[in-house]
Amino acid sequence: MTDDPKFGVRPEFQETWDFPLFEALTSRRSRRFGFGMELTHGPFVHKSPYEPYPLSEEETAVLVAAACGTTGAILCEGDTQGGMVKSVGRTHPSAVGAHRTLLFFTNDDGLFLYQADKAKMSKMKEYETVEDRDKVWDFYKNHTVKLSDGRFDLPQAEPGLFAHNTWVTNRPGTTLFMPVTDISQDLIRLMVNMCDTKGGARYVKGGGYYICDERRGMRPAGCEKWADNGLLDRNKVLPLGRLEKIIVSWLCAEGAMMGQLMQLAMTATGIGGWMHGGFTPLVAMGGTPICKGLGFRFVTPKDDPFPNPVGLDGYFEGFCPPYYKDMDAAVDAAVAGMGEKLDDWERRGMTLPHTVSNAEFEKAVPGVSDEGIECVKDICRYIYEEYGKFPAHNDTMHLLYFIQAHHLDTEFYDQYFKEGAYSHTHKNHFEKWHKGSNIPRRDGK
Repeated sequence: MTDDPKFGVRPEFQETWDFPLFEALTSRRSRRFGFGMELTHGPFVHKSPYEPYPLSEEETAVLVAAACGTTGAILCEGDTQGGMVKSVGRTHPSAVGAHRTLLFFTNDDGLFLYQADKAKMSKMKEYETVEDRDKVWDFYKNHTVKLSDGRFDLPQAEPGLFAHNTWVTNRPGTTLFMPVTDISQDLIRLMVNMCDTKGGARYVKGGGYYICDERRGMRPAGCEKWADNGLLDRNKVLPLGRLEKIIVSWLCAEGAMMGQLMQLAMTATGIGGWMHGGFTPLVAMGGTPICKGLGFRFVTPKDDPFPNPVGLDGYFEGFCPPYYKDMDAAVDAAVAGMGEKLDDWERRGMTLPHTVSNAEFEKAVPGVSDEGIECVKDICRYIYEEYGKFPAHNDTMHLLYFIQAHHLDTEFYDQYFKEGAYSHTHKNHFEKWHKGSNIPRRDGK
């Protein structure tokens, strides 16, 4: 890692910071062919004359900052306030400030995790001065943990990788980023919002939604007594699978947005790479004997032939057993933060965006009731007892995208493509970001 505290004013980073937004947008491309790669058949037969050359930690820090960097306070303006104000702003948007996607990455040195959820904001706008840009390095240095040595274990063949990606994905010299999303915590919180009308839920008027299980003949998902006592409305039926689909679509978009942001930063920095889904998540996360993958823990559901990823022990754990003794405990943990006071949030060193008093702001924040929480516990208990996992119809953890970054072999593009296939930043990247280093050639020239 660099010891230079002036990372933010280095000329190569300054150029990246100042790169025009719309040039990055209109220049965004998948640029797959990097140093050390080879295509042996098809219209673009080529063997790179260069040895693989890994990204520096500084380059990696820039891409991580683009994907999920800390940006300051969330505004949370509206007529009915929510708990999302108690979130740290990131470069990517997140439904209700959930931020339940963490970024794993692997290179020749090892497997790493950037713990964005541990980074604290310090300002309304985190990067106000040129000196503030040093935080790009500081956040990366302070919140990246190494999980294991060497490139992560993934077969260069199906079912690990689809056949058309085996020549390029996770090759020496590349950095492979993997955003993993947990849907369990915010599925529980969504249930509270959909069911807890006594607690002031902002989503529903009248009785709460009546959650039924379409895979079990639309029978009540453990919540019939809550319809009997009036908390839920039998006329407002919500199938369990549809409920889960809401949270999956909300949260799993975070990984896609991270990938797009990294690709824009690749153009600005002059790094090659692209984003794809041509792999089997079950294999990549470690759910088969084929390879270790990310090393996630899996549980075996009752009637699903595929194991369910629930988390990485000690680092990223789902709100369900085995990380909690039962679903009642998981629900208690998931809703605990919903009741935190803004004064306590500030005492933890966080910044709030509003000029009104915390007391005035909190008057409009919907609460949670004991009845609502007990109702959600009954639904979650039904799911776990019926299916042997939580959620019922979806995995707990989702890995949908790979985003790879590597140094671009511009000679390949000069041979086969028209001018404009890459940017001036790619042409000049090595000179600017690796001053004094020669591009290593296979032939030693």
